[in-house]
Amino acid sequence: MTVSAAYPRVLLVSSAKIKADDPAYLLVRTEFGDWPKERLAQIFASDDLAGQGEFCGRTYQLGAGDRLFGRLFRRLRGQVSGMVAVDALQGSVQPPAATGLRRWVKAAKKRLGDWLISSGVWEVLFHVRVSPSMAQFVETFHPDLIYCQGYSLGFSSLPLMLSRRFDCPICFQTTDDWPAYTYRASPVGWLLRRRARQLVLTSKVRMAFGEKMRQIFEARYQVPFLVTYHSDQAERFRCPAINRPAGPRTILFTGNLGLRRYEAIGDLLEVIRSPDLGDLNIEVRVYTSGLPKEVPESLRLAPEIRFLPLPSHEELPSVLSAGDVLFLPESFSVEPKMIDLSVSTKCHLYMLSGRPVLVYGPPYCGTVDYAYREGWAVVVRERSSQALGAALVSLLSDEAVLSKISQNSGLVAVQNHDLAMNRASFLIALNSVLKIDQ
Repeated sequence: MTVSAAYPRVLLVSSAKIKADDPAYLLVRTEFGDWPKERLAQIFASDDLAGQGEFCGRTYQLGAGDRLFGRLFRRLRGQVSGMVAVDALQGSVQPPAATGLRRWVKAAKKRLGDWLISSGVWEVLFHVRVSPSMAQFVETFHPDLIYCQGYSLGFSSLPLMLSRRFDCPICFQTTDDWPAYTYRASPVGWLLRRRARQLVLTSKVRMAFGEKMRQIFEARYQVPFLVTYHSDQAERFRCPAINRPAGPRTILFTGNLGLRRYEAIGDLLEVIRSPDLGDLNIEVRVYTSGLPKEVPESLRLAPEIRFLPLPSHEELPSVLSAGDVLFLPESFSVEPKMIDLSVSTKCHLYMLSGRPVLVYGPPYCGTVDYAYREGWAVVVRERSSQALGAALVSLLSDEAVLSKISQNSGLVAVQNHDLAMNRASFLIALNSVLKIDQ
């Protein structure tokens, strides 16, 4: 058997195009990183994610024929995407503040766009179907297995359609509990949860993200799930020692400010402006792909905060190594179901960096539970400026705390986030349901 033949031909079905480097599909790129490109294909809806490079050998973008009223959908989609898009960063300069009528119009458009997407009506009116051109694409690629994550009615339904039509098994993997919160305030939510259950029960391989999710999903669906985690190479993060220049201490955040995470940045700003911190001079660096439109001007214009473009995957280790403290927040004000089973994509990256980590968020959040249970960060589980300030001071000055956090994060990283081990387990799981010539 050739090396290439050890890897099944996988058709990835997801809403956005997966690229060689993008801010959204780190898990997919990590798990399929060893796959020969010609044994990966993707069906996707949009190609508007930031990023570059081809990840799959073949790709198919949904066209007008792949949805009911597809031509109308394509005309409307661009307008709705613009309504909800984040404000792009330009270098290290904050996006300009909107004022007066312009701010009100942006907010109104954002609410309308959010409703169209969050209600699910969009996915019902313009439902996905398998067109002759899509069918030809699948037949030509001849997949051994379909990989999907769901997240919408259309992309929960399409893997089932393709599996039935082409007699192809499904691998289902998710990183949060989207069936519990998607379209929650809409009648479409019932249809989505029914479809999600069909997808889970039909799948031959089911993967949960973390132990907490595995336990809850197995109780809900009464079928077994494998536990998966993000992973990386520890060697990538062994950066040369840095002589830190005199100047502000740096608190560093990387990632998406959606799900109201920017509120935690506001809490942090309040703490570093407090006289309780004495003469500590602190700068906050926020590396992100853009700012949600609802981020207040007090944050956009704060002199203590620098908004910077999101670093590439290759640049990330050196960026993280420059932080005195790495900040990993979740919002206290979003619906608990949005985050209770989620484990941030930053957890393993922060662990591997060797820098002190401060986790801030509600106790029911998956990320907060993981950090608190395994002890790889200082954790603040209440929305309290006093508690947040005390935790920050301990990370900047208490050697005993730093030593304990460093030891625990190293152990957890080896146990759960080793790249070679996780890739091998992933390949074994996919091959276990296939009849591949040996």
